[in-house]
This record gives sequence, structure tokens and C-alpha cells, in this order.
Amino acid sequence: MSWQDLIGHDLQQEMFRRASSRGRLGHAYLLTGTAGIGKRTFARLLAQALLCRNSTSEDIHICDECPSCRQVLSGTHPDLLTAGLPEGKSELPIEVFVGSPEKRGREGLCHDLALSPMQGGYRIAIIDDADRMNVASSNALLKTLEEPGARSILILIASDPDQVINTIRSRCQQVHFGRLAPDFLATALKKVTEEQGGELPDEARLQRAVDLADGSVARGLDVLERLRSGDLLDGEGFGRILSRPGFLAADLAAAGDAIFSKAGTDTASQREAGLVIVQSCLEHFHRQIGDPGQTPNHSVTADRYLDALDCCFEAARQIDRKASVPLSLDTFYHDLEMLLRPTWKTAADKS
Repeated sequence: MSWQDLIGHDLQQEMFRRASSRGRLGHAYLLTGTAGIGKRTFARLLAQALLCRNSTSEDIHICDECPSCRQVLSGTHPDLLTAGLPEGKSELPIEVFVGSPEKRGREGLCHDLALSPMQGGYRIAIIDDADRMNVASSNALLKTLEEPGARSILILIASDPDQVINTIRSRCQQVHFGRLAPDFLATALKKVTEEQGGELPDEARLQRAVDLADGSVARGLDVLERLRSGDLLDGEGFGRILSRPGFLAADLAAAGDAIFSKAGTDTASQREAGLVIVQSCLEHFHRQIGDPGQTPNHSVTADRYLDALDCCFEAARQIDRKASVPLSLDTFYHDLEMLLRPTWKTAADKS
């Protein structure tokens, strides 16, 4: 993997190149931005570039051939540490950082990061899901941030930086990653699909995925899969409800329940069903903005439809963050009802 494999985010790449060439790399960075836009890929490429034996501080490139690069690619480099949300957990527990109670302070990421680099150069730790740290794990990491090792670099990744406590945010250089532009996103979706051995989507499906993905490769791939399985075919039904002047949240909830009820009690299935509902609504608003004359609800302004898109994106983010799916959907339905209420003015209002 090399920098050429990264689609978009050229500004962030250049920022790190300049910091390295000037000898001003920080000891801690917080990479932020919506889920699935390439923050994790960027972090691993940055780590590989800094550990590459053929890289220099003036030009942190990746050779992909030296022993260090091969170790990073195989996940065996002794100076690259990684941590993320354990399977089945909703929070990053303190044990990830300081070890089990029996060996507290003698194992865990904070202990390992404090050791001297085994191959010279840097000792780098990448913490994914940093916005899922609880109070105990945040406080454990804080000491490492306050007393970093001389050659250590800590890279935190968070989709929602507001969930990272202020004392940690203030000790990191925050680097924001914007959503991928449509042309970059389309390229990324085709590239990843091909790498995974999947069938390349036709242009109509690809465009539909780009429209619904909110600049996220992960979400775009999910949409493509749902299009293949037929899960998004109910979008027209949602559109008919959303096009009614003065529609009620209860109408949308009834349509959503027809999909949500199939998920049963399995949490993962509920989240998938919730995203299908939100994406179906999102598709309607994209169509409406593209052709506002195709439905009879002329009382809703273009700005309201843009607000409705934001409402869809926020609902998807809440579901992605493992908030209660039924509660997220109830809030979503209510917010859409408030946004799409008719705005006709009476004669008295106009005067």
C-alpha cells in the first residue's frame, strides 16, 4: 500500500509532509471526520511512511519493499501498535490501555508505547474508535499524552470528536477529514469493489450509491450491497409519504415498521434496518432537490429539503454510533414532520 492508494485527502498528506520536513511532527494527532472516509487508511499509511527505511524526513514516502514496510503490511512491525473497539463491546475499556488488573501498568498500549523503538526511528500507536473511550480509559491515556516518549507518536481516530474528552482533545493536534467529493467517491467505490472481487456496479447504481453515501466509502459500499440485495426498493413508498403536504410522523413510522419489524430483536439487524429506512428517505430528498416539480408538495422550499438531508445524515450517524435505533428513528420521523410542514402564507401574512 502506498500514498497512491489513498483517494482524496491530499491537503492532509501535504500537511504531514511539511511538518516532517521542518522537524515539527507532533507527538499526538486526532484524526476526525465522518465514518468511512479514509481516516484509518490515512493513519496506517502515515505510520508506514514514518517507519519506512527508505523514507526521509524531507519526503515521507513509502517504498513498499523494505523490511519495515513489509512488516507494517503484515501487521507484525514491533514499533507499530494498534487498538480499537473490542468485538462485542460498545466502549474502549481501560484494559486496552493499562492491561488486566493483575498486570496493571506492566502491559497495555500505554506501557508498550513508552518503550524505546525496537528498530530505531519512531514508536507509533494508532487508536481507532477514540470517541468510544470511557472515563477510565480516557484518564489512563491522558497520562501518556502528558508525558509522551521522546520518539513516540500517538494517532487517535474519531468520527465524533465531541465524544472525546476536552483534556485529550486539547493535547492533540486535530486534523479534520472532509467528506469525499462525488468523483473521488465514485472512483473509490469502483476501486474497492474490484479489489474485493465484486461485480462493478453500472453507472445508475454507482450514482445512486454516491448520492446516498454522504461522502463515505463505507456507507457507499453498504448502499451498493443493499441495491444488489433489493433492500432499497421501498424508497418509492417512502417518497409518496414524504411528498404529502402535512404528512405525519406516524405515517412514516408505519412504513418504517414494515421494514424494522423484520429485524427482530437482533441489535445488528435493527441497525441495518434503521439505515435502510434512513437511506430510503435520503434518496427521496436527493430526487426532490434534483427535480422539485416531480411531487405535489410545492409548499416546501429547497432550503427545507437541504435541512432534511442533514436530518437523514444525523440519523444515520446516530445509528452508526450505536444509539438506540427505535429512539433514533422516532426522533428522525418527528424532525422530518417539523421540517416538512407546509409554509403557505395567508393573505394576512403576506400583507
